[in-house]
Amino acid sequence: MNREEWLNQVSELLVKQLLSRQDGATGYKYRVSVGFPKGSRGGKCGESIGQCWSPKASADKVHEIFISPKLDAFKAVEVLIHEHIHASAGIEAGHKGEFKRLALAVGLTGKMTSTSAGPELEAKVKAFLAKFEAYPHGVMKVDKNASRPGSRLVKCQCQTCGYTVRTTAKWLMIGAPLCPCNGDEMQIEEV
Repeated sequence: MNREEWLNQVSELLVKQLLSRQDGATGYKYRVSVGFPKGSRGGKCGESIGQCWSPKASADKVHEIFISPKLDAFKAVEVLIHEHIHASAGIEAGHKGEFKRLALAVGLTGKMTSTSAGPELEAKVKAFLAKFEAYPHGVMKVDKNASRPGSRLVKCQCQTCGYTVRTTAKWLMIGAPLCPCNGDEMQIEEV
C-alpha cells in the first residue's frame, strides 16, 4: 500500500465515520495526495500543511486534498480530518459556519485556520493508528533556505548608492543594468 492508498483508507475508516456521527456530509467525491500544498514553500499562504481544493477546480469534479510530506502519521491524520471537514462543509464555508461546527464537534481545537486534535480526538486517532497499518512514509525535512523552483533572479547592486535590482541571466548576457541614480553599471552578485 502506498501513502495515498493509506490516507484514503484512513479517510473511509476513520474520518468519514467521525463526520457522519456529527451529521456532516460524507457523500462527496475526493482524492488524497501527498505533496506540497499551494503556498507551503513560501507563497502568501505561508507554511500550509494541508489543503482541500473545490471540485470546481478538478476536471473530474472531485475534492483534491493535499497532505504535506513533512508530516508524521498522527499529524497527517489530524490535517486529513481538517481537510475533509472543508469538503464536507463546502469550500465556500471557509473556516466559519458549518466548518467550525463540524471541526469542534469532531474534536478539533484552536484557531480554525490551524486546528489540532483536542484530548478526546487525539486519543481516538492514536488508538486507531495503533491498530492500523503503519504509515508508509518517511517524514521529509525541508530546508527553508533550500533552492526553490521557478525563475533564478540574479541580484545586481550599485556600489555607490546601494540601489538593488534583480534580473534573469538572459538579460545579464546583454549587459548589466545601470543605476538610475548615477548611470553606473551595477555590480552583479556571484551566482
